[in-house]
Parts: sequence; structure tokens; C-alpha cells
Amino acid sequence: MEESAPITWGLLERMMSTGTQSKLDIWSDRDGDVIMEDSNSDEEAYWQEIGEGDLEGSVVSGPTNTAEFNRNKLEIQHTAKILLRKTTVMSIMMRSMNQRSNTLQSLLGMFLQLTHTPQKVIETLERMGILVSVNAIHAVTRSLSAQTHQHLQSLGWSLLASYAYYNFDVDLKTHQHKIENSMESLKHLTSGLIFPLQHNVSKEDLRCSEELWKKSPLNIQAELPPKKGWLDLLGLHVDTPDSLGLSHHDRFNSWKFLSDLISYGPPCFSQFCGRLHEPEAIEAIPITKMPIIATSAMDVSNSTVAGNIQSVVDLLKQGGIRDPTVIDDPEMPDISEYVVLFHGDLGMGERLQSAQQRQGIENTPWNCLQHVVFVPGLFI
Repeated sequence: MEESAPITWGLLERMMSTGTQSKLDIWSDRDGDVIMEDSNSDEEAYWQEIGEGDLEGSVVSGPTNTAEFNRNKLEIQHTAKILLRKTTVMSIMMRSMNQRSNTLQSLLGMFLQLTHTPQKVIETLERMGILVSVNAIHAVTRSLSAQTHQHLQSLGWSLLASYAYYNFDVDLKTHQHKIENSMESLKHLTSGLIFPLQHNVSKEDLRCSEELWKKSPLNIQAELPPKKGWLDLLGLHVDTPDSLGLSHHDRFNSWKFLSDLISYGPPCFSQFCGRLHEPEAIEAIPITKMPIIATSAMDVSNSTVAGNIQSVVDLLKQGGIRDPTVIDDPEMPDISEYVVLFHGDLGMGERLQSAQQRQGIENTPWNCLQHVVFVPGLFI
């Protein structure tokens, strides 16, 4: 804005910067210390959240004393307020000349929509030029909802998605109280998330539904192999000792002992801090940024087994996956041969296990919940 209309920007700067020192609410006592009036706690929390620093290209360096720090702090806050007001005024002027120049109005309209602002307030601000119309806000909301639906479906059809759901309660207040619904304001709902599987996971890695179901104790027709104990797990990854006869566990224990000795031992050992390296990484999982997409809330209470079954079906439906024996869609992938990971707490895992045990007598993989694999975590 400053580059496109420097004269107008400078005019607003001079108009809003008049009497800056009188508006900072700062004065000095006899010793020259800066005294500030008690400000609003919400405003203080706002400035602490957004931080302070680079404003219009100027950076205030660290002060040498408390008085200078207080003065610089209030000057930065006052400069930010002026910048916000200038941007608002310029946005209103730009929209009055071009209806397509409505970036600020659109963002503010979506914010008020998300915070459930009354429609009368939105209409009043729209007439003042601060917001777009209510119809425009609803159109943007529908457009974003459609884009999210398409994204969820494309992710679900890739069969490389993981699902998570959890329950939450909403107290729905009513304006007209009646005897029959006076105690029914609490609503039990279920929220869900969908996120892609990372670290080069392929569809073939998840194509093991039938093999797992044959060996599952929840399958009443399964021929179970002999059970194994936890000692058998030790043979899965053999820990070969190095040239000094130390295994991975021994080397980590040695590093931990040296680290504690340097950190908490006698002060003379602190001189070896620079010689202690990080512990050895064994098959380290690389850190990746994982996009997480929120699904629509479901009118389901997952405190029961039936509620968990419905939650799984609804989540897969939002991901574009349905019963292949019912829906005849050639583009929809058949999930019968694949597994889907569902995250949740231990109570959810127990109900899913009970659901699979209950549905084990069904004829189709979909009705048996054969594709469901519970993974504890994420919401615990």
C-alpha cells in the first residue's frame, strides 16, 4: 500500500501520529524512571502473542535499562496500532473504488463467521465497508467446504491415509426452555482427523488384510498358530556386539552414564562436556511435516461398541470409501485387501476389538471390519 499510494499513506501517517507522546501514557518520575498506567490484560496478552520487533522495517534493539525497555515497548505497540488503522482505512477506500479489492474484508468476515458473530453485527460492518456481505461469506464457506471434501476424498482413495477420532461434548443452550428437553442440552459428538502416511509407505505395504485376518484371534474361523511370549520378540532384531564386545544397549548405557557424570557429577567432569557426542542413532525415523485434515463432526457417541462402528463407517465415508458390495463406483478403490490404521485411546481400542469380535461371523470383509487396525496414540 505504501508503494502504490505513498501520498495517501503519508497523509494517514501524519493524521494518526499527531500527539504520539501524549497517547503513550508514559511519564517520568523524579529519578527519570518510566511509569506506565495499568493497561488491559487482554491487550497485553495480545502483544505477547504476536511478539514485537520488525515493524515497517525498523527493529528496536535490546534496551540497556528497564525505563528504556518500557518506553520502547510502548512505542512499538503504538506504531503497530497506527499501522493497523492505516491498513484498515486504506482497505475501506480501496474497496469503495473496486469491489474486488476486498482481502481485508474477506479475512475479517471469515474470522467473524468462525467466532459465531451475530448476523446483524456482520451486516452492520458490511454497510460500513469493513466486511464483505453475508452471502459472500457463505459462498466462501461453501467453496472451502467443497475443496476440503475433494481433498479428503483424494486422500482416502489413495489408501495411504490414517484416521483418528475422539469424542467431545457440546452444551447446546436453548432460548425456549421446555420441561421435556430441559435436561437434554448436552450433546455427545465425535471429531475426526485424516492424515497421510509418511516415510515412503506404499499401498503394497498395507495389502495384508486377508493375511492378518486369517491369524487374528477375533476371527472365529481362524486357525491360530501357537502363541509366543515376549521373549520371542528379542530374536526379531539380533543385537550384534561390536569389536569391543558392546551391544547397542551397552553403548547407550555407557553414554548415559558419562552424560549423567558430566551433568550431575563433581564439577571437575564438566570440562569433558565438549568431548561427549550425541548418542548413536539406530534406524532413526526422519522428521517430516505431516499435514492433518479435520473432518466434519459426527453426531455419534463412541462410548458404545455400535457408536465406534458408526464412527469408523462415517470416517471412511468422508474419505470416499464405502462398502464395495453396496456402492457400484468403478473409481472407488476396493478396500477389502488393505488395512486402515485408526488411532485413539485405549477405550476406543477395546470397543473396536469388541466390534470386530461381534462382526466376525459376517460374510464380507467390510462387515467383519477386517480392514480396521487399531493404533494407540494421538489422542491419549
